[in-house]
Amino acid sequence: MKTYAETLDYLYGLAQTGIKMGLDPTRRLLDRLGNPQLKIPTLHIGGTNGKGSTAAFAESILRTAGHRTGLYTSPHLLDYRERIQIGGIPIAPDSVVDLATRVREVAEALEISASFFEVGTAMAFLHFAEQGTGVNIIEVGLGGRLDATNLCRARVSIITSVSRDHTQYLGNELRKIAWEKASIIKEGGTVFAHLEDQGVIDEVEKYAREQSARLFRLGRDFQVEIKTHHPGGSTFDFTDSDHERYEGLEIGLPGLFQASNAALGVAACRELARSGIAVSESDIRKGLASARWPGRMEIIGSQPTLILDCAHNPAGVKSLTDSVRKWFPQRRIHVIFGVMNDKPVDEMLPRIAEWAEQIVLVRVRQDRSMDPETLRHRLAGMNIRVQVIENIGEALQTLIKMALPDDMICITGSIFTVAEAKKHIATHNTHIAGTTVLDNLPFGG
Repeated sequence: MKTYAETLDYLYGLAQTGIKMGLDPTRRLLDRLGNPQLKIPTLHIGGTNGKGSTAAFAESILRTAGHRTGLYTSPHLLDYRERIQIGGIPIAPDSVVDLATRVREVAEALEISASFFEVGTAMAFLHFAEQGTGVNIIEVGLGGRLDATNLCRARVSIITSVSRDHTQYLGNELRKIAWEKASIIKEGGTVFAHLEDQGVIDEVEKYAREQSARLFRLGRDFQVEIKTHHPGGSTFDFTDSDHERYEGLEIGLPGLFQASNAALGVAACRELARSGIAVSESDIRKGLASARWPGRMEIIGSQPTLILDCAHNPAGVKSLTDSVRKWFPQRRIHVIFGVMNDKPVDEMLPRIAEWAEQIVLVRVRQDRSMDPETLRHRLAGMNIRVQVIENIGEALQTLIKMALPDDMICITGSIFTVAEAKKHIATHNTHIAGTTVLDNLPFGG
């Protein structure tokens, strides 16, 4: 492979083979590469929702503290390079080409049919080891127990939340899902978790005991108290398990749930500090305030207000609903909704129908995209105006033209839906009432 485009073709070609559960192929691959995943202190982040935001908070804190950070997240929003970052800067295209080529050669020599995610994970670990990062923040791809990232040696881990998603792989029982996600906890390690369901709590606590690991739960062992919240972010007080208290911490990520994600990041960074990865209160304050994570309750326009949110499961839609109802109670809201065909839309659509004036159903440019007409039938009988406009760009332009200045347009249902909307906005130089909405697009759109 000689070019970035050729490399992406190779990687996305691997994605067509689907998701493979199991660690043996990745273990063999990493072993031949010198086990780069074992060389650098690591914070491992799992959970159903909030992993990316929590990783962004932790990375920003650690980078602010002067550490050379490696960040591996998935999926990406606009560009594959977002997945692998050092010091907050996405990997260079030439490095993607080089790493993918080398990992591919090793996989072929071992006769391993590596998946898209397995190759990407090996690339990230190898890149971080060769570039000498001081601490890595690694986000789980799916589940935890059999996820390729679970071969890292993380003494500190986070479980952001546990709810139903990817049930075709993880099952529909919350206790089983909790066990899968708890499996990132390492023997003798420390885990910080935000758990609400009692069955989930029991399962994670049991797993932590079996691993002789310390479990700290948000709400029991460390606390977050939201003082103010608005569409531009939140202010909260944080009290750690040792009773250390930070008042008036500020975050710029919108969403009522983000203070909890930030608190998990703070608690984990303080634990890393106890093991020699220095972090001060000032680093925590500055790192939280500067953290960014596009596509999550992201407001990028006004008159009408335009919000992008990657909610793709019932828990994500609930978080979106709570924030929208709190901040925009009197607004007329139009929703552009595109979703993958493996999602429980019968649990997602009724909640959206409670607060939306109308919903425009679109087809995402993904093989797994659910047919908009199927979605229309699922909305039958709900008290909401429904329209099908298959193209996301056309749907956005239509709503912008008909919306009143005080209206709100919310684009949601999938990260792929949000990505397509962002690309349309960038390439068409979309304006809303004279206000350009390009400011927050990474890579200049």
